[in-house]
Amino acid sequence: MKSKPLGKGLKALFEESNLSDYIDSGKKFLEIPTDNVYPNPLQPREQIDDEQYESLKQSIRKKGLIQPIAVRQVGNNFEIVAGERRWQAVKELNIPTIPAYLLQIGDKRELLEISMLENLRRVDLNPIEVASGYKRLSSEFGMTQQEISDTFSVDRSTVANFMRLLNLPDDIQKHVKNGDLSMGHARALLALPSEQEQRTLMRLILERNLNVRQTESLIKSPKIKISKSPETLTKKSAVITQLEDRLRYVLGSQVRIKTHKDGGKIEIDYYSNEDLERLIELFTIIEKNIDFQGNNK
Repeated sequence: MKSKPLGKGLKALFEESNLSDYIDSGKKFLEIPTDNVYPNPLQPREQIDDEQYESLKQSIRKKGLIQPIAVRQVGNNFEIVAGERRWQAVKELNIPTIPAYLLQIGDKRELLEISMLENLRRVDLNPIEVASGYKRLSSEFGMTQQEISDTFSVDRSTVANFMRLLNLPDDIQKHVKNGDLSMGHARALLALPSEQEQRTLMRLILERNLNVRQTESLIKSPKIKISKSPETLTKKSAVITQLEDRLRYVLGSQVRIKTHKDGGKIEIDYYSNEDLERLIELFTIIEKNIDFQGNNK
């Protein structure tokens, strides 16, 4: 029941197509009792796509498990290194045994590294799961950001940017996990100084379906510059219409600009007390960013 040690290094493992490349090509995989297998407590993935999981179960039901899982032996049982979803599906289908490759892994740190590498290779991890994995390597195993960077073949700044996501409020992190907000959205929200402002802008992103560039523009350039005189604006209704559209887009409310020879006024509709509170919070964000830009000139 011997397996080939992981001698190629973690970077090579990430670059290879399959963990089974580390098993002797002439050796058959093991058939182990499904009930003797248990999940990896360091599994970095927290969420499973229900649709993909059901598709996996249907495939296993019809064709059997084509790709073995990878495990390490712990006493008389086996801990999953890669393939937890496959094992869960086999278990739910009441299949008594599961094919597996037996790997030799030195410690829990290496186990977490390999689990993350395998999941990243399959593009299974969302940004928060990646950030949490990096955080565990740092806090539990004492790895520096540079060491994590070297292990996963990414820039140190990339590691730092992922780990900063964990500074966001839990409700915003949840939207990142679910895919409602992208990594770019999350990084933009981190530029705001308070959780209240982050949540206000998050709601606007979700309500208006703002992309990352639009979100960054709202944070960095909140002021709308009017270079035309009121008289010119009065004559050029197309310019006014364009400004109204921009304000509606930014504020998420109906906006009307009424001009006359000596000036004019801007009317903004709100539809409930909660909507008014949302607008006030949004203006607070804009005001603070104007102050910030003024102080940094």
